Amino acid sequence: MSGSGLGQLGLWLHLRGRRGQAPGLPPIPQGSGPVLVLHVSPDASGAEPQILRRLTRARPQLRLVRLCAEEAEADDPADDPVLVAQLLDRARPGAVLLLGTALPAALIAAAATRQIPVLLAEFRVGPRDLAWGLQGGMRRQLLAQVAAVMLTDAASLGLSRRLSLPAAKLAMTGPVSEIREPLHCSETERVSMAQQMNGRHAWFAASLPAPEEAVVLEAHQAALRRSHRALLILAPRDPARIDALARDIEAGGLTVARRSEDEDFGDEIQVLLTDGPTEMGLWYRLAPVSFMGGTLCGDEAAMRHPFEPAALGSAIVHGTEAGPFRTEWQQLDGAQAARQVRGPEDLCQAIADLTQPEPIATLASNAWTVSTGGADVAIRIADRVLAALDAPRPAAAPRESLPA
Repeated sequence: MSGSGLGQLGLWLHLRGRRGQAPGLPPIPQGSGPVLVLHVSPDASGAEPQILRRLTRARPQLRLVRLCAEEAEADDPADDPVLVAQLLDRARPGAVLLLGTALPAALIAAAATRQIPVLLAEFRVGPRDLAWGLQGGMRRQLLAQVAAVMLTDAASLGLSRRLSLPAAKLAMTGPVSEIREPLHCSETERVSMAQQMNGRHAWFAASLPAPEEAVVLEAHQAALRRSHRALLILAPRDPARIDALARDIEAGGLTVARRSEDEDFGDEIQVLLTDGPTEMGLWYRLAPVSFMGGTLCGDEAAMRHPFEPAALGSAIVHGTEAGPFRTEWQQLDGAQAARQVRGPEDLCQAIADLTQPEPIATLASNAWTVSTGGADVAIRIADRVLAALDAPRPAAAPRESLPA
């Protein structure tokens, strides 16, 4: 499919109408180090800092030219044939790195003409890459001119093969996920509370909004039927709910201790009610299983980052509402690193199932791998870029004229 006449026509028409639309050339840093031209599409902005940290650590003299639209509605300078030709001729970069699903036509075409390797990372193959017509054909033509395509998921790898892209240029790296520092806690407090728990199975309802309280308490009843010493650690989203929630818990037949009152929790206590969204690092460490509040009812204000429990070894249960963390949940679910529930019955079943150590350990291990794997992906991408920068450049080929 790649390299078709339809794609060449689409590319020619696209470039023809985009002369001189962008502002002036971006600054080219002084120095003797290699030049890398970088283009980042909005869907990959989170990956940029990690990759650049590794590139600049390995090549302190690297000169970076960032060629992106400064605002969402602004023209993309990487799509201006005149500006791109001037930039590449002046900067003479060793490589071009594209992050995300955007394929800036002028930049790719001009780099290919000058035999400058273009590397594409954080790329997902979508319907528009497979579509018939000028736009789909143009994207396939551009992908055919890229030296390396580093994909975020296995589905994209399978679709890439349908585009007839050479296997040698494809790599499934996975996404560059955000690396988060583990939440802190007092080690003295953790040891003391772990001793009080005395080996009891515990699970944590993190930042729980009021609409999900009854569902979580019902799920705990299911857990108690599997493990009569099970303990629910419940952190309400709104600390003002603590006293009323304690009354509701007791009215439902469960015994409760309140962290705010420094009440002890022995085997007779079935619910430990925390001070709200505080000491989260402590609770994730103490509870082998965490349910992420807000993900059933869609309360985005209650939602916590999924990598918080993942980084601390707590198996994750969540609802179908992703809020601002859609990418992170897709990564975790795709790696079998979290258990998604669709409603109250699912949650009851999941919490009851996760009273056993083996499924807990599998989920927690997979989640930890996902939450820390972004660093490895960034390293793989950076290594590919460094190899391109270090490779000897071929003799310049005659350049094609710009579209008339």
